[in-house]
Amino acid sequence: MDSLSSTIQRAFWLLCLLLASSVSNAKTHPSYLTEKYCDSVVEQFVDSGMRSLGKYVNEHFNPEYKGGIRNTIHFLEQRSAWLKECNDYLLDTGQTYVFYSDGNTRKIFAAIDALAKELQLVRQGVEYPDDAGNNNPAPFIKEHYETLANLVDQHHTRMLMKKQFQ
Repeated sequence: MDSLSSTIQRAFWLLCLLLASSVSNAKTHPSYLTEKYCDSVVEQFVDSGMRSLGKYVNEHFNPEYKGGIRNTIHFLEQRSAWLKECNDYLLDTGQTYVFYSDGNTRKIFAAIDALAKELQLVRQGVEYPDDAGNNNPAPFIKEHYETLANLVDQHHTRMLMKKQFQ
């Protein structure tokens, strides 16, 4: 009988050790992260964020104004960080991805990063010669923006359809 209680006691301690180690390895997230908060971050980016970004790229982008480029890079990096934080939270809590699926989420993050990188190159003075030999980075910036806008628009359409059938 002593052997059986000793085995049970060891099993119990092993179970306690496993539970304690899994708790210490669990990811913790800031208390403000909730599904509702993350939905609002995504909605803000998809709606007013993309509208503002589109207005800048299509109407106000000028490679000579480094401050505007810097601010836009900061905007993209900040929104990407917020969205990635929410994506990590949603994945850890068993919800879903911030942009519908893993593939779409990865594509949108890659498009955000590509646009920020291209803007950084313009800010650093990389030349984009056009057919006439003039420095014209606008078509390259617009191309990266359009890629992002199309991906975000696909997500937005899915969001609207999901809401329609709820």
